[in-house]
Amino acid sequence: MLLIRVCDARGISVPSDVTLPSPPPSQPLPPQQQRNRDSLTRKQHWWLPYVVLEFDKNEILVDALAGDTQNPIYQYRAHFDVSRSSDVTISMYLRPPPNKDPKQQPTDYFLGSVKLQPNFDSTRMDDQVLQMTGGTGMIHVQLCYKPQQQAQPIAFDSFVLLRVIGRGSFGKVYVVRKKDTNRIYAMKVLRKSRIISRSEVTHTMAEKTVLAKIRNPFIVPLKFAFQSPDKLYLVLAFINGGELFHHLQKEGRFNEERSRFYTAELLSALECLHDFNVIYRDLKPENILIDYNGHIALCDFGLCKLDMKENERTNTFCGTPEYLAPELLLGQSYQKIVDWWTLGVLLYEMLTGLPPFYDENTNEMYRKILQDELRFPDDITEDAKSLLRGLLTRDPVQRLGYNGSTEIKSHPFFASIDWKLLMQKKLQPPFKPSVENAFDTSNFDEEFTSEAPLESVVDESQISRTMQEQFVGFTYNPANDGVLGESYTPSGVSGSQPRW
Repeated sequence: MLLIRVCDARGISVPSDVTLPSPPPSQPLPPQQQRNRDSLTRKQHWWLPYVVLEFDKNEILVDALAGDTQNPIYQYRAHFDVSRSSDVTISMYLRPPPNKDPKQQPTDYFLGSVKLQPNFDSTRMDDQVLQMTGGTGMIHVQLCYKPQQQAQPIAFDSFVLLRVIGRGSFGKVYVVRKKDTNRIYAMKVLRKSRIISRSEVTHTMAEKTVLAKIRNPFIVPLKFAFQSPDKLYLVLAFINGGELFHHLQKEGRFNEERSRFYTAELLSALECLHDFNVIYRDLKPENILIDYNGHIALCDFGLCKLDMKENERTNTFCGTPEYLAPELLLGQSYQKIVDWWTLGVLLYEMLTGLPPFYDENTNEMYRKILQDELRFPDDITEDAKSLLRGLLTRDPVQRLGYNGSTEIKSHPFFASIDWKLLMQKKLQPPFKPSVENAFDTSNFDEEFTSEAPLESVVDESQISRTMQEQFVGFTYNPANDGVLGESYTPSGVSGSQPRW
C-alpha cells in the first residue's frame, strides 16, 4: 500500500477578483462529538483552501485543519491500495462565499496543483516540498510505499457495502469501503447464471481484460476482480462526480468550451483503446463519469470488441439506438471507425441537448440516421459544424478519423487544445461537480441510492463445473503477483526540495 501525508502549504495566493469567504466564529464541539474531533474541526474550516488528493483515480477531499488562506495546514494521512504504478496529483481549491440562491452558486476556485511519481522501489519515507503549478506557493507532501508482505486474497468480506448506485440486467453496482485501507470503491456484482443464460460470457471476460490492461487517465481503472461460486466481482475506482448524463439532463446542454473539453478527453480515451485493438461500441452519456476535479472517466466495457487489428472487421449488431452508426443499421461489417460516429453523436448531444437524428419511434430514428440531412441550431459555430459533418459522415471510408485519430485532433475545432497537457491532466476543466467527500452519492439517481445495500453470498452454486471453467482467469489482484502495471502518463515530476 502507499501512504500519503499532505502536511501543509505556504504562499498560496487567491485571484484578485475572488471574494474571500468570511471565517465563521469558532464553535465549541458538543461533548458527544469530541471523539470525532478531527473531521469536525476540518468541517469548521470550510472557508480555507481544501485539496483533492488523487492516486490512480482514487480521490479524497481533504479540508484544512488550521492556518489561513495563504498558509493552510492539513496534516492528513491516507492509505491507498497499489495495483499499478501511477502518479499522485494534489489539486487545491477555495470555496466561494455561500450564496442564498443555490442555483447561482459559483464553482470552487482553482488555486493550483502538483503532480509527483511515488518511488515503488524504496520503502523509505519520501519527503518533498513542491512548487504549485497553475498557482503560487509550495505544498509539503510525504510518501511511503509498503509492499505487501504476504499474499492476501481479495474476497467479498474484504469490503463493507455502503450504498447502491446502479442496477442492470446482470446485477448491481455498490459503493464499498475496503476494510484494511478504508478506501472507497465501486463494486460491480454480476450473477454468473444470468451471464451464461444470455450468452454474455465472452463480453464479460472482455470487459475485465480491457479494464486490467488499459492505462489511460480518462478510463476508469480496475483495482481488483474476484469471483464466488455464483457471482463475479469487479472493483473499480469510484468516480462520484456523477454521470455526464446526469449533468446534461440537469443543464439541458453544454456550451462549446465544455463540450470541446469532454470531447477531447474522450477522443484520447478512444484513441488509447484503438491502439490496443479494442473497439468501444457503446459511447453514450450514461457511460461517462466526471471526477472530483471535473475530468471525465469512461466506464462500462461490456460491449467492447478485442483483437480488432487494423484491417479486422466485425458485424455484431450492438449499441444504443440513438448512437448506432449507419454501417450497423445496414448490416455491414465495421471497423474501429464506428467509434468516431458515436463521438460525433455525443458532441452533437452535448451542444444541442439531443442526438442529431433522435425520434421517439425507434424505426423512424433508424430511417433518419440513414437518410436525413444533418441540421444544426443557429448558435452552433462553423468549426463545430465542420467537425460534426466530418464525424457524422455516413460512408465510413469518407468519415473523419478513417486515416487515424490525428486528423480529428488537428481539426480547427480543437485549435485551443494542447494535447500533451491534456494527457497530463494539466488543462483545467471548465466545470467541477459539487462533491462533499469520497463516498458522496448525491450525483447519482435516488432510485438506486435509496435502496438498502444488501447482497446475498452463497457457498454452493447450481452452475456446472464446465460452465464455471468459462470464468477461469477472471481474478485480478496484481499486488499479490508482485507486479505493478506501467504508469499511464509521463510523471512530469518536479524535483524534490528540502523540507520547510
